[in-house]
Amino acid sequence: MEQQRERLLVVAALLLVALLALSACTAAVPQAPAAGEPAAEAPAVEGATLSAYTVVVGGKDPEEHELFQQEIKRLTGLEINMVKPPGSEYDQKLVTALAAGEVIDLMYMTTPSFERLHAEGLFAPLTQCIENSPILSDPEVIDPAEWERIRRDDGEIYAVFNKDEGGLLPIARCDWIEKLGIDAPQNLDDYRALFEAFASQDPDGNGQDDTYGLTLAGIYDIQPFMGVYGLKYGYVQGGDGCWDIPWASEEAIPVYEWLHQLYADGLLDPNFATNNTAAARELIFSDRAGMMVYWAAWVGLFNEQVRAENPDTEFTMCGLEPPKGENGQALLRAGDDGLWTVHVDSQNMAAACQFLEFYHSPEGNILSTLGIEGHDYTVTDGNYELTEVGASHAMDHGAPYPKSLKWENPVGTPLNVPEASAIVRQYGQLQTVRETTQPAMDIVSQYGVKAILGELTAADAVAQMQQELQAKEYVSCQ
Repeated sequence: MEQQRERLLVVAALLLVALLALSACTAAVPQAPAAGEPAAEAPAVEGATLSAYTVVVGGKDPEEHELFQQEIKRLTGLEINMVKPPGSEYDQKLVTALAAGEVIDLMYMTTPSFERLHAEGLFAPLTQCIENSPILSDPEVIDPAEWERIRRDDGEIYAVFNKDEGGLLPIARCDWIEKLGIDAPQNLDDYRALFEAFASQDPDGNGQDDTYGLTLAGIYDIQPFMGVYGLKYGYVQGGDGCWDIPWASEEAIPVYEWLHQLYADGLLDPNFATNNTAAARELIFSDRAGMMVYWAAWVGLFNEQVRAENPDTEFTMCGLEPPKGENGQALLRAGDDGLWTVHVDSQNMAAACQFLEFYHSPEGNILSTLGIEGHDYTVTDGNYELTEVGASHAMDHGAPYPKSLKWENPVGTPLNVPEASAIVRQYGQLQTVRETTQPAMDIVSQYGVKAILGELTAADAVAQMQQELQAKEYVSCQ
């Protein structure tokens, strides 16, 4: 255990440097309670109090988070102490707690964090938990191919999905597109023309020259533009066994040059290099930018949040197809899995399995989307209705789009989300996550940003990327 703790301290140090960009039988599945009736309370595992760390699942503020934990107890009988640090501190606090020897029963994490910590032998296998659950093992709830996708070489599954992660795509003010009479963009030239219209034709109607065509958060979200040349985020392994990073290749030079020209011409938000995603979102909310590249789910979250404050707004976000290359190729980035894991030394495995099964049940789906009955929503004569608080929370308490194939939102699907999700399904590809993905992409980002700002030529930036990646052996042949 002491050696594992020392290794975790090393992992904690690495994570502080590279925090995330900063994601059986159908008949046996319990049915949702009749509308308006209290959910059946499942028998709890006697004496168990689960400890959990989460960054996305739970209440929107400390007061609601307490209500969220009480709702879990009401619905399952489980006592749960669910710690929810701020997102910017999550990786640091989780890994520090683990390095100090804390046994956390349930832990939420993204795929890159999972890969780092799985290598330390930190997670209990959940294969039996999944196979023995009439919900988790139901192919009409979770596609069996999804379980096979995360099964490890030893045959075990060490995590349970949090939600349908969707993917990232161009999302834009389609009310502006309609107002300006612009056709949907098909290639890079069309996208530039769209950004020019957003930046020069006063789409918000305030009489001021104060809008940008595109906002970004560094180069976290330039996959649609790289996809024109078939260049995928992260690692790609060639037939020769070599691991390369396409965004650091000579083929990527035209994309960096194209983005630099957007920046030089005032079409790209000048603060893109220091933006986080919250800052980029704020430019959309405040009518300062017409497009960003972001999660399909956020099409709905944008629309819901703005309408919660102003039901009469014209503000409307929609998803756009990615630009196509000369041969018609296009590529989007499918979302990395958000995962629930159980500590290998947990003494509450049965209770943890009960929670994970509940989370993917109809009642769990309602809790992770709409939220807490009587607080976020009410049910009257079979009709679900969001409260004012619930509307402001945009039906997101950890899983706005549950993984369950049976899920149907009783309040309705947010505006334009099905269309955006269909675009991601058509063009999205999962990245290959390796232990060095994040530090390698940090190098790519460092020089990619310099190329877009014009501090380096695109060719020099790519050469610098390759030099550092090779020096640190982040690109290699097996």
